[in-house]
Amino acid sequence: MLELNSTLAIKSEMEEKALYKELLKLIVPKEITDNFELVEIVEKEHMITLSFEEFVNRVPEALQGKIVVLDGYINQLELQTFPLKDKTVYIALRRRRWKEKGVTTASYSNDYELHIEGMKTTKEFGAFLKEEFGLQPDEYNKLWKSITD
Repeated sequence: MLELNSTLAIKSEMEEKALYKELLKLIVPKEITDNFELVEIVEKEHMITLSFEEFVNRVPEALQGKIVVLDGYINQLELQTFPLKDKTVYIALRRRRWKEKGVTTASYSNDYELHIEGMKTTKEFGAFLKEEFGLQPDEYNKLWKSITD
């Protein structure tokens, strides 16, 4: 009987993780959920921040087939996306930096097309702002507030 309960608990945990991933896909663009894992959720009075880190197995193409080591992170990217619960939602992304083992001169990172050029929003939210309000990147950026503001 104990083995059956253990099996049910594992199945239930797997189903819960699958539901969690499906819910996250409704909130965050697919390119983010495919390449980053959610590491923190911070909810404050007027905003929610979803913090992600790039998956550790996303070694840049230039280093494929080589022995690589992590070399920290590049600057965090902050994007605004659609609001939830009447709060501004930010997605904070930390992309990894890589280098070839034993080589100190060059480091590499992955590039993702996560936002409209010049606009600190997800592509979908930026397109919505442009279509509904006619906001161009420079107009939106005047309204932009950083997570740390």
